[in-house]
Amino acid sequence: MRRGGSARPAAASRASGGPSWPLQLTRNLLLWLPPVALVWLLVTPYYNLFLTHAAENLVRLTERPDVTRLQTHDRHHLVITRTGARVPGLPYSVRTTDVHFHLVLLGALFLAVPSVPWRQRLANLGWALLATVFFHLLDLLFWVKFVYATQLGAWSAARYGAFGQNFWGLGKHLLDLPVKLALPLALWGVAYLGELRRR
Repeated sequence: MRRGGSARPAAASRASGGPSWPLQLTRNLLLWLPPVALVWLLVTPYYNLFLTHAAENLVRLTERPDVTRLQTHDRHHLVITRTGARVPGLPYSVRTTDVHFHLVLLGALFLAVPSVPWRQRLANLGWALLATVFFHLLDLLFWVKFVYATQLGAWSAARYGAFGQNFWGLGKHLLDLPVKLALPLALWGVAYLGELRRR
């Protein structure tokens, strides 16, 4: 009797309280994914252009003389070239859009959090986007160095030793696969760790 009597009020309280916090988050996430994806598609050509110029400036800070040139090839690709003597294997194409497609998940995650004021959600999203832009530039830096160190045959072997080839190769693969895919969840967890503990 006691067990049945306590179950009914608990069930009634759950019913009156609406969906649980995880269910609200999942529902909101599914609702936010399409509009965030649409905004990402519209902004992508302009963001690719920004990344191309900003990454070129970053790469050129790491070399003397500064001969690397990054140029937009189309809406989704950049090409790596160098001024001066021709290097076999260049220009080399990189799909810039693949560097930042995880922004769709990032935006939807931060906008979908229930029971958090809009102002706080947008502030957290802004900080997360800023951190992600720096990550994208670092990822492209490793992309360029990976190409130089491992993809240009004899030219690469003459200028990069085993350590350099492994460093830039492993770094590029780690940044471009597991780190890139985990970054939205990691940033979301940092922003809402307190909320998760409370829930």
